Amino acid sequence: MKYPAEGHRKRLRERYEKGGIRAFSERDALELLLTYAIPRRDVKGIAHALLDEFGSLQSVLSQPPSMLRTVSGIGDAASILINLTSSITTLSLSLPKLLQVMDSPVKVKEYLGVRMGTLRKESLVALLLDSRNRLIAECTLEYGTVDRSQVHPRNLVEKVIATGATAVILIHNHPGGVRKASSEDIELTRNISDLGKTLGFRLLDHIIVAAGDTLSMSEEGLIERT
Repeated sequence: MKYPAEGHRKRLRERYEKGGIRAFSERDALELLLTYAIPRRDVKGIAHALLDEFGSLQSVLSQPPSMLRTVSGIGDAASILINLTSSITTLSLSLPKLLQVMDSPVKVKEYLGVRMGTLRKESLVALLLDSRNRLIAECTLEYGTVDRSQVHPRNLVEKVIATGATAVILIHNHPGGVRKASSEDIELTRNISDLGKTLGFRLLDHIIVAAGDTLSMSEEGLIERT
């Protein structure tokens, strides 16, 4: 017996075979990947949810399985497959992205490159680190217009708990190109820092990306060094 999504899955596979990955959007590529881990189910909504949660395909693929399973519809098989896709590529290139040490603003800038500075929409991202300041996950906390006074800390706390992170670096971009911390940026930074002291994680830095350049709030003395 055929099920409703079978024809759509077949068309995705045929499109990939004919045109390769360049014929796909990020959502379509993720949707095709999910078809190999989630049988007999429409996975379009799950692909949407993953991108909404983590912000980009690159970020989705870099998440550990425990983070991926926080998204409804993602179980053990799908979370392992998604993470394995990125891990195999990283292994083959011998350029480990995760577990690299993030112990200075320079290291974070090297990791980011200028990709956030070219985004047209404002994003707030958290790098989650272990006790040795090694990167274990990257997650998008807000995407679109970031109202820093309204950012709910629960989203970050859930991810810290899921990964066992002990330190956090916040990053967000200013699409308008102003490389300066606003009063809202400073307030958010202090709130997250205070939250970390209560819950047992350190806020190491809050980095603003604008016009291909960065500003470290830690270097500016706007974060209490611990």
